[in-house]
Amino acid sequence: MNAYQRGIVVTNLDVLEGELLKAEKVLDTEYSFEKAEPSYVRCLEIISHAEHKRPQIVALITSLFSSGKLSDEPVAVLMHKLRWPEVRRWAEAELHAMENPKANGRPLEKIIAAFNDDWENKEFYQLFAAK
Repeated sequence: MNAYQRGIVVTNLDVLEGELLKAEKVLDTEYSFEKAEPSYVRCLEIISHAEHKRPQIVALITSLFSSGKLSDEPVAVLMHKLRWPEVRRWAEAELHAMENPKANGRPLEKIIAAFNDDWENKEFYQLFAAK
């Protein structure tokens, strides 16, 4: 019996959250950008089919990060590709609101840095390899 037959509605946001958390688990347990990359590719595919839900996607990504369920790397990878200005504004606002950004702001700085063409971690991903 599938989810539909059980009366469970699985949305693309649920699938996106699952892929983000799967990538995070890989980063936490295997410390491998390479092994997390397939989840990022799936996330980007899901997002490309759900552009009409962009505000909800932004809310999902930022809330997962803010709650500590998602580290900076998955957010940075997606934003290096997507370059959504509202996520950059959110990260900048969060950083500026910090009492001690030098001590606690590095994860947000890494997200903001991903908006640059020369983002330092892009070399670890096939997704950004020169074609």
